[in-house]
Amino acid sequence: MSRYTNIVLAVGVLAAAAAVYDMKHDAERSAEHVAELQRQIDQEREQLQLLKAEWSLLNDPSRLQRLVERYNEHLSLEPLSVEQITRIEDVPVKPVHLAPIDSNATLGGYAGSAPVVR
Repeated sequence: MSRYTNIVLAVGVLAAAAAVYDMKHDAERSAEHVAELQRQIDQEREQLQLLKAEWSLLNDPSRLQRLVERYNEHLSLEPLSVEQITRIEDVPVKPVHLAPIDSNATLGGYAGSAPVVR
């Protein structure tokens, strides 16, 4: 009986070793995936910093002033007046124009058109 017990225990140890190896392999893959995600996050942060720097250069008031002076004749820009500033609630709603419904219209087609046979 001890022979069968030894065989069962040996098989159990081999199964446990295989399970531990599989867990270790999964953990390594997960760690590699986390490292790759961290690299991507770092790249995105670096790209964001670059875009913020470019945005601040593009919105530099002296640069914008030079562009306005350069293209003023073409753009016909004028200074902003106080009367142009308002609240969104004061802006009138644009009316929606709907086409009238034709009483002779058929479902799925235009009035006077032949039905589609498939």
